[in-house]
Amino acid sequence: MPYLVIEHLEEISEWLWLEYSHVAKWWKDKLIFTNVREDEREKLAKLGSVISESVTKFPFDRSKIIVLDLQAKEELKPEDISEDTIIVVGGILGDAIPKGRTKEFITSKMEGVKVRHIGKPQYSIDGASIVAKLIADGKRLDEIGYEENPTIKLDEFSEITLHYAVPKLNGKLLLTPGLIELQKRELGFDEDIDDEEIEEFFEGNREL
Repeated sequence: MPYLVIEHLEEISEWLWLEYSHVAKWWKDKLIFTNVREDEREKLAKLGSVISESVTKFPFDRSKIIVLDLQAKEELKPEDISEDTIIVVGGILGDAIPKGRTKEFITSKMEGVKVRHIGKPQYSIDGASIVAKLIADGKRLDEIGYEENPTIKLDEFSEITLHYAVPKLNGKLLLTPGLIELQKRELGFDEDIDDEEIEEFFEGNREL
C-alpha cells in the first residue's frame, strides 16, 4: 500500500481535526504529516507519523512522489501508484473559489515529481485523500461518484451547503464524521444528528 503525506498548512481547528481524523481511518499507519510545528507534534502523532520538515525539502525519492493538484493536466490512475508511491495532499481548508494554493505552496517547489488531479471538483482534505485511496485500490476516476456542493437541511428555516465535493461509495456520501454536528453547534442547534440519520437524508428518506 502506498503512503499518503499531508503537508500541514493550517492551524488545527476542530474542523481540520475532524478531516484529519477521517483521513487516518482510511490510510491508517500509511499516513504521514509533514511541515508540523513542535507544539503540534504530539496531537498529530495520535493520527499518523509526524515530520517537522516540509515535504518540499524532505529527501524523499521524488520519482516516487505524486502531488495531487487541482491544476494538474493528467488524472490520477491506478497504474501511477505502486507499493512505495508517496501521494501528497495539501493540508489546506479549501476556498469556495480555488486559489491554486497547492501549486503555490507545494507543486511549484517540487521539481521531478508527478502531478495529478482527481477530477474537476474541489474536494476537502479528507475527500481528496479518500479518492486517492480508492484509486490506489484499483478504481478509476470515472468509477468514483461524488456530489458537488451538497446542501443539508437542518430544519424548516436552516440549511448548510458544503462548498466542495464529497465522494460517494456504493451510493452513499462519505461525509466527514462529526462535521454536521459541529456545524449545528456553531449555528446554535442543541440536538445531534447521527451518521445513520445523515445517510437517510441523502437517500431521500428523512429530513434533518
